[in-house]
Amino acid sequence: MSLNIDLPSELQQRLEAEAKRQGVSIDALARSLLEERLISEDQQNGSSTLPRIIATNLPIKDRSREAHWLQQHKEEYAGQWVALAGDRLVASGNDLKQVANAARQLGEPDALMTRVESKGSLPFAGF
Repeated sequence: MSLNIDLPSELQQRLEAEAKRQGVSIDALARSLLEERLISEDQQNGSSTLPRIIATNLPIKDRSREAHWLQQHKEEYAGQWVALAGDRLVASGNDLKQVANAARQLGEPDALMTRVESKGSLPFAGF
């Protein structure tokens, strides 16, 4: 993405001098300053644009029952998003956000969310 900003000459001179002092381009310095500012604001607001690591020591969850369910019901739910808890369908629909919200409301926040593709289709790679 490219962005052009009109700066007052004094601010532009300060930016150029600081970039030269740090040995970086003006673009790199501006990007760094904006990222620092946005991250700081996000932290103050309790939100973040960066991913958070919640835990690193969680066990790997066995999803073999979900995989088996998907094989059994592939054609029935082709083209839809599904939320699965073991071999049980928790929610399904065309909108991932709605399916995820439904799973949470039904007490299954860790349900596997996946888009079901028909037998001959290429794997889903996002929108």
